[in-house]
Amino acid sequence: MSLVRNSSLRVSLPGMVAAAMCLASGLAGTAPATRLGWLAVPSALGVPYGLPGLRLLPVGETTWLMALTDLAAAVLLVAVVWRSRRGLWGTWGAFVLGATLAGLLRAVVTAQVLHAGLGAYAGLLAAGAVAGALWGLALGWLAGLAALRRA
Repeated sequence: MSLVRNSSLRVSLPGMVAAAMCLASGLAGTAPATRLGWLAVPSALGVPYGLPGLRLLPVGETTWLMALTDLAAAVLLVAVVWRSRRGLWGTWGAFVLGATLAGLLRAVVTAQVLHAGLGAYAGLLAAGAVAGALWGLALGWLAGLAALRRA
């Protein structure tokens, strides 16, 4: 018991919330885009959509490389949030950072798969970082609320 309590693998409620959000994104992440069509516009331009999803199979006709990239990006996001121990604003910031890094990772792999030139590569990186940061800002408050301490 003391091994778990003293290790860096302590239970992190914000990390578990981030993992649940990535799982929900993997299971039903494309459902909002079917109701709100404007959410699919960035995806049509090659920008990563939403949070990285935890899923067992690739979505649609995407490759296994893209599915594994989403898995790695989700693990990266959860790891960044898991390590955060700073309350509402700090955890929200960690979530934004993790989502931005996940967006960058997904954009790099997308650019490699598309064999993008230098300009398109830079554009995809910038768009992936911005999209990740925006999704992190929009959804990071959930992990931040989980970090609030009980009185």
